[in-house]
Amino acid sequence: MALPGARFRFLLSSPTTPNPGELLDAPKPTTAIVGSLYVGTNRLGRALTNAESKALAILLRAHDFIGASIISLRFAFRLRRNQAAAQDLQGRANLRLVRQGWDWKVVTLVKALCRFVWSEHTNEKSETARTRKAEEVFLTEQGIHSGTATPSAEVLALRIETERREDERDTAQLQSLRAAFTEAKDEVNLLWLKYSLEKISDATEMARLSGRDVDEFYVAAKRRKRHVLRLAAAASGVKYEEDT
Repeated sequence: MALPGARFRFLLSSPTTPNPGELLDAPKPTTAIVGSLYVGTNRLGRALTNAESKALAILLRAHDFIGASIISLRFAFRLRRNQAAAQDLQGRANLRLVRQGWDWKVVTLVKALCRFVWSEHTNEKSETARTRKAEEVFLTEQGIHSGTATPSAEVLALRIETERREDERDTAQLQSLRAAFTEAKDEVNLLWLKYSLEKISDATEMARLSGRDVDEFYVAAKRRKRHVLRLAAAASGVKYEEDT
C-alpha cells in the first residue's frame, strides 16, 4: 500500500540541500531510519532511496498518517482560514517532516505535524515554547491528549465537516443580523455587534468606548431581540408577529 497523497510521495523522493546549521558536528547517518528515529534528508545529505521511502511510508502508516494529516490540515485551516492556503501550509509542513526527521518515541506524529504547521506559519526555523503552546491548545480543543488513542480518520472528518458547516451557519446569521441593523439604521446595535465580536460584553464598557449613554445599550437589547426573532421566523418560513 502506497503512502497516501501523490504530493507527499513526491516529497519523499525529492533531493534536498542540507542546512549546515542543523547538521552541527554529528556523524552523518548512513540510513534514514535508526531505531525509532527517522533522521530526515537534511541529516542524510541526500534524497531517500526507494527502499527508505517505502520504510518511511510503513512507519507513517503505523502511526496513522491519514488521521494525523486530517488534524494538521484542520490546524492549518484554523491559522489561515482558507482551504487552498491551508493545504499549501500543510504541504510545506510535510516537507519539513521529510527534511528534518521525526522520532516517535519523543513526539507523536500528530503533534509533530501540527508543530511543523505552526513553524511554517510563523516562519520559525526552530521549535519554541510558543510553538508547543499553540500545538497543545489546538490538540486539547480537538480532544487529543497525550497517552490517548487518536480518533479515527472517519470521526475526524465528520468533526471537521460539522465545524465547517457550523462556521458557515454562524457567518450567515451574523451577516443577516448586521444587514437588519443597517436597514433599520440601528447604530447602537451595530456598535453592540462590533464590540461583541471584539469579545467585549459589558454594556458599561461599550458605552465608554462609544461615548454613548449606557441606557442606550439596554434599550437596544429589546430591539435586538425583535430582530433576532424576526430573522428566526423568516428562516423557519413563518410570519413573525410583533407583541402588542
